[in-house]
Amino acid sequence: MLKDSYQKTICTVDIEVAKPVADVFAHVLDFANWWPEDFVGPALQAGSEFIFRIGDSHYSTNQVIEYVPNEKIAWITTSSRRSTDDFDWTGTKMIFELTPKGDGTVLTYTYDGVVLEDEYDRLQQICDVCIKKMFYEFVSSFSTQIEVAAPASFVFERITRDVAKWWGFDDLSGSTMKPGDEFVINHPGTHYSKQRLVEVIADKRVVWLVTDSTLSWLKDPEEWTDSKMIFELSANGEGTVLHFTHSGLTPDRESYARCSEGWNMIIQKNLAHLFIS
Repeated sequence: MLKDSYQKTICTVDIEVAKPVADVFAHVLDFANWWPEDFVGPALQAGSEFIFRIGDSHYSTNQVIEYVPNEKIAWITTSSRRSTDDFDWTGTKMIFELTPKGDGTVLTYTYDGVVLEDEYDRLQQICDVCIKKMFYEFVSSFSTQIEVAAPASFVFERITRDVAKWWGFDDLSGSTMKPGDEFVINHPGTHYSKQRLVEVIADKRVVWLVTDSTLSWLKDPEEWTDSKMIFELSANGEGTVLHFTHSGLTPDRESYARCSEGWNMIIQKNLAHLFIS
């Protein structure tokens, strides 16, 4: 039975993405990179169980109830609690459906469950932010990848230890190895950025958060601030695939054309050279 302050609701958000459905589906599943809560669990498939949480104040366990690659994924919340007011959204379903449209994809997200009577507008705003901003920026952000004939441990060490060598700036100061480390790139008159390592999983994943930036050649010199650089490693036989994403560097940003060209050179040439040198 619903509590008196709860109401059943369905909230739907649509976006169109200029990428094929297979790419969009893969990005949907990568919740660690765009969902506003921390994701804890294995790679998603039919029947997978996982957790979303925000510290100790917001917690839910969930189970995938429908999984059709490149078409649909849906899960149901099996237990939940928001400690600030004991709100419980157990039984709510979250549904992602993908439809091809030309060379792109229409993504439809549906929240099918309960909401506090005075929070419907807030729920709609949260859905809009999650899909239209956070997911859209992630799926549309610049990305590139390389495959190298070296084990992930070697690739990981080069990424973390030799940043100054492969990024191409000699003026790097700080530490680049451990969670919480911070480093600065300062090229006077052109580029200043401060990065913090917010996630480091040995031989698998490194994430930098740009906490401050001044790119003097932009109308908005702080355009990089709050964006993330994500390095993900996966084994491929005896080699490694390195996938790089600059989350927040989207085609609508002034810096996109110049920075995407720069990242292609850095990843495809500078880093690749390190792995064979």
